[in-house]
Amino acid sequence: MASLWMGDVDENMSESFIMQAFQVMGETAQNVKIIRNRFTGALSGYCFVEVHDQAAASRCLINMNGKLIPNSNPPKRFKLKHALYTKPTDPSPPVTNQATDYVQAFNYYSQQFQQMFSNWKYDDKYNSYSFQQYGYTANDWQAPEGFAEEAVEDPNPPVDVNEANKEFMEQSEELYDALMNCPWQPLNSVTSKIPSES
Repeated sequence: MASLWMGDVDENMSESFIMQAFQVMGETAQNVKIIRNRFTGALSGYCFVEVHDQAAASRCLINMNGKLIPNSNPPKRFKLKHALYTKPTDPSPPVTNQATDYVQAFNYYSQQFQQMFSNWKYDDKYNSYSFQQYGYTANDWQAPEGFAEEAVEDPNPPVDVNEANKEFMEQSEELYDALMNCPWQPLNSVTSKIPSES
């Protein structure tokens, strides 16, 4: 038994339709599995077609791939590939299975993420999350000597905008003079009507 991946599957196609299309093209499909989203039931756009053996799968790829699917409306073409999870029947050439490699990599990184995620704990004392590495907890952490909470400078100190503008103006008398001598009036002092677009 060998499997083919078939893409570009739409709602008008059913398992029996695909099996019949293979039969019209001179090949026998043993089984067809259309893949759907397991939560929404929406079509994923592909299916797996099982054929008798690897030779039949190769024959389908050569003879059918890219040709029009019989009775398809709107007209579509066969889009076939070898399914990644199938293994060749001949054990002599060692072929690595890409799907297995991907699954192993996914499992490894998922495990690493879970371990990293589990090190983040909520610290009630500081009312925030903290990363606890190497088995340390918030109670074990000690501030370095000479470090006091009062000595910590506020990263966002309050700013008096008027005072800051005044200091800036004092540094640049030229800019201040230019602004003061500007002929433009503030918009809230303009009493004339703004013309309409019509």
